[in-house]
Amino acid sequence: MAITTKLPKRIGVDLHIHTQASDGQWTPESLIETAVERGVQIISVTDHDTVKNVKAVESKAKAAGLDFITGVEVTVDWKGAVYHLLLFGLDPDNTELLAMLEDTQRRQWNKRQRMIDGLKSKGYNLNALAAVDYPGGGHSPVFELSRALLHGGEVESFSQARALCREVDVDGPITQSVKLALAVGLAAGAIPVLAHPGRGGSEISAAPNEVLEEMVQMGLKGVEVYHYTHTPEMVERLMKFARKHDLLISCGSDSHDEVRGPKAWHPELCRSLLEHLGLEDSYNTLPLAA
Repeated sequence: MAITTKLPKRIGVDLHIHTQASDGQWTPESLIETAVERGVQIISVTDHDTVKNVKAVESKAKAAGLDFITGVEVTVDWKGAVYHLLLFGLDPDNTELLAMLEDTQRRQWNKRQRMIDGLKSKGYNLNALAAVDYPGGGHSPVFELSRALLHGGEVESFSQARALCREVDVDGPITQSVKLALAVGLAAGAIPVLAHPGRGGSEISAAPNEVLEEMVQMGLKGVEVYHYTHTPEMVERLMKFARKHDLLISCGSDSHDEVRGPKAWHPELCRSLLEHLGLEDSYNTLPLAA
């Protein structure tokens, strides 16, 4: 489906961005400044398993005249596979939500310490750890420690570093049950949307229709159809599934830094989600080609 009308200034939507509270490089100030420059009018911050920067970014966004949507990206598991669940429009002070996120962060930190001990017992010094550490400390310990080994010249390749980290990773992925995350998110007033269902890899799994259907039965309300990793075929599959199950559509850059910055997605792509978030009057509806 081609968009035939040019976007007016500051009408774009970006509902998937990471800051220094987790594994991104954006500060609240730099993020909003860049978002304004790139034509984003409606924005959400979805850090991994933390809402630490939500209020700070919201303050900067409102000062710049942007519409802000509270959010978080929760690492969840279902039937032995790992997925990412976006929660939009949540109450960042919700007690149950904060308890769930703090549990993830505590277990992630403990895993990191055990992996550091394991690598040092094998003779690796990790002298470059401080140099590659993300400000928020919220990235996967396997990724972070692999970067430290490579950056410090203790291994010859990232794949070698990753293999070493896998050897000392006795915990496996740190997740929350998708059932719990959906229940907690809904209780916190959020709209749960599965992030990048077409994306797979070493850290997370792609979600086939069977998994999506099971999550819908548990309370899933939407899918992130538009993501930089999704091929046209993936977008078509997810759109078809969303229409069949009356799900909301989301779109986001998944930006972590300037390498892939915020993107002004056309608001018509996620109109139903914006309406459910009470933002239907924040943009002028633009016509799309058939």
